[in-house]
Amino acid sequence: MSDLRTPPPPTSGDDHFEVITPTEFQPAATTTKRGIGGVSWWTVGSFALLGLVAGCALYLFTARSVLIDITPAPDSMELDGALLFPLKLGERWLLHPGGYTVEASLEGYHPLKTDFAVLSEDGQQFAFTMDKLPGLLSVTAGDVPGAHVWIDGQPLSPAPLSQHELEPGTYQLTVRAPRYRDFEQSIDIEGKQIEQSVAAVLEPAWADVQLASTPAGATLYVDGDPVGETPLTAQILEGDRDLSLQLEGYKDWTTGLTLTAGAELSLPTVELTPADTLVTVASTPSGASVTVEGEYRGQTPLRLALAPGRSYRMGFTRAGYQSRQRSVDVAEGDDTRLNIRLQPILGVVQMAGEPEDAEVYVDGVFQGRLNDRFELAAHPQRIEVRREGYQPYSTTVTPSPNQEQLLNVELTSFADAAAEANPDTLVTSTGYELKLIRPSGVYRLGSPRREQGRRSNEFIRQVQLEKPFYLGTREVTNLQFKAFSASHDSGIASTNSLSLKDQPVVRISWDQAARFCNWLSAKEGLPAAYQERNGVMVPVTPMTIGYRLPSEAEWAYAARYGGGSQSARKYPWGEQMPPPGAAGNFAGTESSGEVERGLSNYADEYPVSAPVGTYGSSALGLYDLGGNVHEWIHDYYLISSSGLGKTPLDPLGAAEGSNHVIRGSSWRSGSITELRLAWRDQGSGGKDDIGFRVARYIDQGGGTP
Repeated sequence: MSDLRTPPPPTSGDDHFEVITPTEFQPAATTTKRGIGGVSWWTVGSFALLGLVAGCALYLFTARSVLIDITPAPDSMELDGALLFPLKLGERWLLHPGGYTVEASLEGYHPLKTDFAVLSEDGQQFAFTMDKLPGLLSVTAGDVPGAHVWIDGQPLSPAPLSQHELEPGTYQLTVRAPRYRDFEQSIDIEGKQIEQSVAAVLEPAWADVQLASTPAGATLYVDGDPVGETPLTAQILEGDRDLSLQLEGYKDWTTGLTLTAGAELSLPTVELTPADTLVTVASTPSGASVTVEGEYRGQTPLRLALAPGRSYRMGFTRAGYQSRQRSVDVAEGDDTRLNIRLQPILGVVQMAGEPEDAEVYVDGVFQGRLNDRFELAAHPQRIEVRREGYQPYSTTVTPSPNQEQLLNVELTSFADAAAEANPDTLVTSTGYELKLIRPSGVYRLGSPRREQGRRSNEFIRQVQLEKPFYLGTREVTNLQFKAFSASHDSGIASTNSLSLKDQPVVRISWDQAARFCNWLSAKEGLPAAYQERNGVMVPVTPMTIGYRLPSEAEWAYAARYGGGSQSARKYPWGEQMPPPGAAGNFAGTESSGEVERGLSNYADEYPVSAPVGTYGSSALGLYDLGGNVHEWIHDYYLISSSGLGKTPLDPLGAAEGSNHVIRGSSWRSGSITELRLAWRDQGSGGKDDIGFRVARYIDQGGGTP
């Protein structure tokens, strides 16, 4: 067998062929691609993929599910904070614990930028509200001169008013002008820089009255004010008016008219009667009773119209003075003037007592000091003893010309009187308890712009509180309110009663709360703090020591500063969310059937309001300033920031308004916004989570605050 690798030998005739000898097979050299440090790229990629999967798993494991609710929904929103990027899945965000900043914008609204903190638990919810930009109001009043625009009872600007910024809400617009009827209209400001215009039409408030006299040239007076000379057509304001004509040498002519705006009235020509001779009578001292021919004619000083050409017998008497008689001849055309000096009948009053340097006033005139001897006219004299820092003393004394009188006076200092009259705890005849609070200093109301949950009506302003006041330790209960209004029923919320005797009374208006305060004042013999005007309760001015609702400044002091706090507390329990256990009656897990949104990790055992005083008291001994029910406040509600550079002393709010302030969270409160002590709202009608507590000033003596 031949070797297959060896070719056969050439045959004859094939000598031109070469023999080809194959070479040994050599395998080609191979090369391998290398990665990092000799590790292949495939291996590197595998490890990277495993690392990415592990990182994602770690992110998902350590992140917390958070719902961020912005009302209304913004056009754009940005979220920044913590160490890892935020991730949104559906309506929720996956966020790591830490601090974040949310920014949002929407046309017609203030930009939102606020900080919040994500805690370690799941299911956290954050609610933010975007505030509308102010609306633009323009008001015209035609060609009426002196027209002025008022908003909610406060003067704003002369008309016309052009694009004035007002926060969204309902306002009472009034346009006033001298001699015109007020134009009034309720206007809803939409906000969002929307322009709204009102064309006020003012109606004249006068009637045209034509009047002439014989002789002419008499001066017409309307309610004592000169208007012009007859004959004339006078524009006289509507209503009941007193008209008189006066002309030298003639008796005054007077009449009363009831005028209607827009009417035209022509009076008959007035025939003036020549006057009697006028006698001007005066006395020293004044106030002497005058008789003419035994007929009483008045007290000095006075003018008497007497027929000329005869003599008149006049008598003058005044208590504590010797009587006088005088004969007066009256001639035609004479300007008769008579001044009688009365001689006093004197008696002696000796003053004694402490402190010796106290001042003595007789009928309001300073006369000397305690331990002095006074000669006084023998008629009733009002004697007052005053000294700074002491309660004044006053009495009425009738000195006797036959016997010296001794009057001993011991003044009591305000401090001693207040300590006796104003105990630290006051309990009314109905069993309602109040604590004495003594603020002293300047305090800040409101909240900073960057505070989480802040509302635009929480503008910062300073107030000074110096007057001590009593404040109810608890909210008024159903049992206590039924003593005033037996038929009242606080009702139910779903299937839960709000009418148990120790629950706070609810579903009452601000007016009903004010009437309860007046009823309680009457039971305690105190002056009322409110009065009814046109069917509506309004505060008394100046304020009395009667029971009333707490002012916004008093409530904020008691809730945020009371008990020695140097800075304003943020929440009733402290500075951080969420509330600790048993912090108060809020919208906890047991309220899930009653409220739309509550605290997911808090329980207080009550689905609606709790008996008052269930939870711990504040440092001042007050209960439920946060939680249970919102509380009616004395002040009219205002959102104007005008006058913020001033620091009012013991303010009680604006003099006029429509709605009233509401403060404090309730059993329906579960958001950061409402749980904060700076939260404030407004209203007038009752709701199932609005009640009240009672306040009053201390008695400084004489029934004055």
